[in-house]
Amino acid sequence: MRRSLLILAILTAFGISAGAQNRLRVGEQAPVFTTAAIDGTQVDLAASRGKVVLVTFWSTRCAICQSEIPKLNEMRARLGGKNVELLALSMEPESRITPFLKKHRFDFRIIADSFDVVLKYADRDKEGNLNMGFPAYFLIDAQGRIAFKDSGWDHSMELESRINSLLSVQIASARQ
Repeated sequence: MRRSLLILAILTAFGISAGAQNRLRVGEQAPVFTTAAIDGTQVDLAASRGKVVLVTFWSTRCAICQSEIPKLNEMRARLGGKNVELLALSMEPESRITPFLKKHRFDFRIIADSFDVVLKYADRDKEGNLNMGFPAYFLIDAQGRIAFKDSGWDHSMELESRINSLLSVQIASARQ
């Protein structure tokens, strides 16, 4: 509870001091980040150019996020071997995520403590406060642009369709 209140206070304080900012829009370059996944591998979004990348922001405490994980795992299995990077970022510490993952398999590359990345991707209201629903999805094309963004319940089929569409465009462009 204390940690949640602290995070809320930080979010509010940062939003007020940052002032109103534009929303991250489809077609814009995705904010790049470099961080470590909990498996010890390095994640560098800029180095993922040429791939389709799905970035999802989630929480172990989010019931919708938990219900989406099996669907996202199924999607990942169907996308196996394709030129796709699947990243799941949480603001929670690894010490909270690791026990959760022992009970709930999640086949994405998992990144803990990603508050700094949330600051780059979250929308802002007119006062500059952060505004991001969970789970949040950002689909990034091979050129590093936001191709789709949304949040909430049951987007796995739409995400898979959009990923396959982006991969088709990528294949067609490579043939020309």
